[in-house]
Amino acid sequence: MDSAATVARPKGLPQPLTKFVGRDAELRSLKSLLRESRLVTIIGTGGAGKTRLATELVRTASDHWADGAWWIELAGADDVVGTVVATAELPGRGKPIDVVTSWLATRHALLVLDNCEHLIAASASFCNAVLERCPSVTILATSREPLGIPGEARWPLSPLIESDALRLFEARAVLVRPDFNVKAHSDTVARICERLDRLPLAIEMAAARLDVMSEPEVLANLDDRFRVLASTSRLAPERQQTMTAAIDWSHRLLTDAEAKLFRRLAVFQGGFTLDAARAVASDPAGGDVLATLTGLVQKSMVVADRHEDGTRFRLLESHREYALVKLGESGELDSTHSRHFEFFRSQKWTSRDALNFWAALAWARDHLEDGGLDLALEVADAGYSDQARALKVLLELLDRPAVQGAPRARAMNLAARHTARQGDYVKSRSLADASIAAARKLKDKQLLAHMLAGAGVVYQAGDELDAARRMYDEALPLLRESGNRGLAIEVQNQAAVLATEQGNLAEAREMLTECIAYSRAAGERALTARYLESIANVELEMGDAAAAESHWREALATFRRLSDPFGAIWCVGGLALVAGTHGDFERALRLAAVAERMSREWSLSAWPSRKHHLDAMKGRAEAKLGSRKADDAWQQGVEMNAERALDYSLSGDAGQDKDVDAGPLSKREREVAAMVAGGLTNKQIAGRLFIAERTAEGHVERIRDKLGVRSRTEVATWAIAHGITPRA
Repeated sequence: MDSAATVARPKGLPQPLTKFVGRDAELRSLKSLLRESRLVTIIGTGGAGKTRLATELVRTASDHWADGAWWIELAGADDVVGTVVATAELPGRGKPIDVVTSWLATRHALLVLDNCEHLIAASASFCNAVLERCPSVTILATSREPLGIPGEARWPLSPLIESDALRLFEARAVLVRPDFNVKAHSDTVARICERLDRLPLAIEMAAARLDVMSEPEVLANLDDRFRVLASTSRLAPERQQTMTAAIDWSHRLLTDAEAKLFRRLAVFQGGFTLDAARAVASDPAGGDVLATLTGLVQKSMVVADRHEDGTRFRLLESHREYALVKLGESGELDSTHSRHFEFFRSQKWTSRDALNFWAALAWARDHLEDGGLDLALEVADAGYSDQARALKVLLELLDRPAVQGAPRARAMNLAARHTARQGDYVKSRSLADASIAAARKLKDKQLLAHMLAGAGVVYQAGDELDAARRMYDEALPLLRESGNRGLAIEVQNQAAVLATEQGNLAEAREMLTECIAYSRAAGERALTARYLESIANVELEMGDAAAAESHWREALATFRRLSDPFGAIWCVGGLALVAGTHGDFERALRLAAVAERMSREWSLSAWPSRKHHLDAMKGRAEAKLGSRKADDAWQQGVEMNAERALDYSLSGDAGQDKDVDAGPLSKREREVAAMVAGGLTNKQIAGRLFIAERTAEGHVERIRDKLGVRSRTEVATWAIAHGITPRA
């Protein structure tokens, strides 16, 4: 997370390719309401512009929340909490609601739930839990009806006022007719907008037709279509009739290629890429999908959003519902779902496509003998999927007669690991043993090695270390024999961690030295960081605190760059132990508090040995400092946000580069000089070092005197020239 000084950018916020028009008064009022109420629900019919208004609101108001905003798209989802877990990339360990609320508990953040109407009860339950457990979180929801929980501030969204409706029509019309000027056609356009109840989406679709029609022709066609609708849908609410008529009219005007692509796109949930559209919805007879998709975007039948990793497309829920009906009528429903499944079966899990993966798996479970087991394994093995839900799917599929052979063994092994994470060690061991037995029966050495490695993790988590060691010892020769060097090294790392727990330190260090050499040579930064974290534990146990600190710092810097919270937590905890070894108990307690808070946020349970060491260090610190001083240091760590905590973890005297020419400066002065080089003010330096601002100012004055310079810029220049640089 970003520091309070630098507000985090909204995560997952749609970036529409067209300009937001109108609703200035609503935006101002909603900004005020959102700062006063912890739950605000924008309520309106389909096509009223709820999502677009919420997008603009978050874009212009999210700087109020220091930890940023998260946009959660629920259209097409069948599970609220699981979608939050996947979108925010939270580890799916334990109950998903506990994972989410633990992570949000200390954050000052805005959570946006878009399109709640089909999951009203689940959305209400989720929001209620978050509001109760996360005191600094605000929720913005969009829905066709209220959530109905205490404290909800409801904002019914009205149709556009006439002037905004005309402005919106003009803004969209010039995209297809650059010379269009609404003033020249104001009376006709006003009648078109009134005919469409001044609903933004309907207006956009009508304006898009000016590429082939005049304004009077648009109005005449709307009148015809609405008369047909009125005779067939009299029981539908008035505005629902308006929206359905507008979509139906626009659909009738599509080319054959556009109509085919439009209905096939209905199988996607949560959006799609151009590559996905080509694979799933293209016409076997050929055709340019990009050109056809561009036409649908221009006609407001598909929405295009910019994202950091490229453009994604989506159907609004009202359009998707309409397109699904058309897909069923065409006789292409199953074949298109099958192509959707085959595409995502071949992809690696990404949180952005979580809804698509789950939708493909849901279809496979009803249509394939093995229920789409290979896709289920991919989803279950993903770090940020809803792993409790994935485990349930795996266990269901294991009851199917068609699930046999190597896939069955892999499913049992993965289910064993997930079950162990939930604390059910009896069931996890049973599944792990069954996976090994299945691999032995198949006489597949490579498969057996994988099953043994996974089972070793299960037994190690259950504190059955001797059994885990036997499994690693059997797996390693098989992996080396197979030539799978990468997996062999990974298992060797796990075996070394186990050796550390058993007190075989020299053996563990030798094994990990080989692991680090392999990963460095392969350029695998993430693996190198993991192995460095492992060897640091060994070094601390062997009494080499300097080496341990150096390796934990290097690993932490990498984990930070890779946004790996788990690795970072382990390293911060290790650095707390180092500080305790040096007798710097205040720093040790701050770092231990950071590690504990981050562990709660990310639902990470420490290995028993790490917890034992940290508890022992805390006891020594309290005895040395006294209860009040120790409590103050602990609270300081608890109150650090993640970015500041990582800055603090990477700061300090130890770990200074050996080739630094320190000149006349002391260790503390070198540290202050590095911060000056990093552009920090005296107040910021004081905050980092937990000293008074006047003390920090005194350090800077003494540094200038010793170096014979006058300005902070000269201090920074000297520090960089002598290798004293701010830490990453």
